[in-house]
Amino acid sequence: MPPIHDVHTHVGLDQGFHLRGWWPYAATAQGLLEHLDSHGIDRAVCFPFVLPSAFDPDAFASRGAVELRPGRVPFDRENALLVQELDRIDQGHRLLPFAMIDPARRVPQQLANLDKLVGRIAGLKTQATIIQSPIRSLLEAGRDLMVFAARHHLPVLLHASIWPEDCWSQVADCLAVAEAFPGVRFNLAHSLGLHTRYLAAAAQLPNVWVDCAAHLAHCQLAREDSPLVARQSERVDADYTRPTQVLELIHQMLGDRYLWGSDNPFMSWCDDRLRIIYSYADEARVLHALPDAVKLSMACTAPPAWLSGRKESPT
Repeated sequence: MPPIHDVHTHVGLDQGFHLRGWWPYAATAQGLLEHLDSHGIDRAVCFPFVLPSAFDPDAFASRGAVELRPGRVPFDRENALLVQELDRIDQGHRLLPFAMIDPARRVPQQLANLDKLVGRIAGLKTQATIIQSPIRSLLEAGRDLMVFAARHHLPVLLHASIWPEDCWSQVADCLAVAEAFPGVRFNLAHSLGLHTRYLAAAAQLPNVWVDCAAHLAHCQLAREDSPLVARQSERVDADYTRPTQVLELIHQMLGDRYLWGSDNPFMSWCDDRLRIIYSYADEARVLHALPDAVKLSMACTAPPAWLSGRKESPT
């Protein structure tokens, strides 16, 4: 079997999360490699945590405020530190570093920093919700970030949400960005909130893949009828007590553009309101329980197509 990929993991730390009492707030490259070794995964895409040190951690912890520190640029330290950590730890080159971006703030300065990492990063990632930076800025002030991705043939991973209170990462806006940049290969995360219509729309865009990151959490949210996932009338019609079945049904909709990702360590999420706890072992168990053809597609053949634009033989 070709290498098995996890397309969605985080490495780094988040002081703002820690001080606010949110969890998880840290993960190391060494820990991620140990997860891969323990659960039969060969390679992983990884990127820094979502609230970088450029933002004031005390303001986030005490008031939920996202305030850029004077003289700082989003992810000005974390992207380079991730590359450095992998150089030291990942001797087998199993981890593919993506640089995190802010769609709206200090874009020219971000691009200057990204230029220094060309050839060392494998893609770009944004989680616009936590940093409160509208994803639609990639069509406006942040457009040059996508031009950069196209110029360097870098895939892009967008956090995608259907939660009504999330005005920064709405799936519809993510799809609009992908449609505006047909030369960029996008992965829209989290099964698009299990929303049938959005999944169908993604299937119509040849440059869009979708990952299932934090799948067990999303199945739990569906069982609880949470507004963080699609309402029942708009949700994939599945038995959410059977997470493997859910993946199979969405795979039928997306075919070879559905990707497996754990979201390590954010398959768990504990904040001011939620308490959801799963492990890497739990997520990997669902992957390995899939029918062979679906597992091969999601974890072995679809990831290289998204990452490089080239289809690889399944043998």
